[in-house]
Amino acid sequence: MTEQIGAPLASGTLLENRYRIRGILGQGGMSRVYLADATRLQMLVAVKENLQTSPEARSQFEREAQFLARLAHPSIPRVIDSFTDADNGRQYLVMEYIEGEDLAAMLKRVGRLPEAATLAWIRQIMDAVEYLRSRQPPIIHRDIKPANIKITPQGKAVLVDFGIAKVYDPNRGTVTGLPAVTAGYAPPEQYGFRTTQRSDIYALGATLYTMLTGQIPPEAPLRQAGEEALVPPRRLAPVSAQTEKTILRAMQVESTQRWQSVGEMRAALEGRATTPPPRCHSPYQSVRPRQTRSSLEELSEH
Repeated sequence: MTEQIGAPLASGTLLENRYRIRGILGQGGMSRVYLADATRLQMLVAVKENLQTSPEARSQFEREAQFLARLAHPSIPRVIDSFTDADNGRQYLVMEYIEGEDLAAMLKRVGRLPEAATLAWIRQIMDAVEYLRSRQPPIIHRDIKPANIKITPQGKAVLVDFGIAKVYDPNRGTVTGLPAVTAGYAPPEQYGFRTTQRSDIYALGATLYTMLTGQIPPEAPLRQAGEEALVPPRRLAPVSAQTEKTILRAMQVESTQRWQSVGEMRAALEGRATTPPPRCHSPYQSVRPRQTRSSLEELSEH
């Protein structure tokens, strides 16, 4: 069992003689994030603390710092610093502080979101995912979900938390990093730790599903086993047929049946021509979308 670090840093703690802790922004099973003042830069920053102390976890945290430091995209936080504190031996990653509310909190506060706003934000996240794909080697985020998308006061969507991201090796079909899943958003193959670039396509579709319906999709292995079905979005909310079709293909349990790139998925959302899915005889297909339209669905497109 992986040992974890205990008590959080107290408010006022000074790290590296330049980052003064204000308080905790959030905490998960793998990391804790603080709001802090960068005293030398005179700006607010987010300081991520690694909660796991195993050699593999520490190496993964270092890899995250290294590849994030090389990224430059408006929808990805900028890395400012990384270090291991000499006093407590803990690992830290310092990033620009993204002001705003994450989509999970927004959904809890207001319920399902309008389609127009949802598509505008998801396109910005798609831009970030396509940018990650263009890196050499490509990067798979592996944890796209509403909680990891922040909306700034200016209305910009930012993809955060690269704690379980992996570097993709197309020659081996596998990648390096820590195994982790988020129920409802992780595709079936992620439970076996053999993720590919199509795994983020599933998570994008699941995130869209939740944003538009206010409901988290069934866990992928349950869908794959035929124990739970994915209810088409239009049965739950006023969603356009085009968007529903895009989501359902993105969330196919068979990765070969999904959109093969973010570009294909974007084209489908925008109503441009896309390639049909290859024929598949798997018995675990998603529920087919309804073909009827209601007055609410017509209104949602305007």
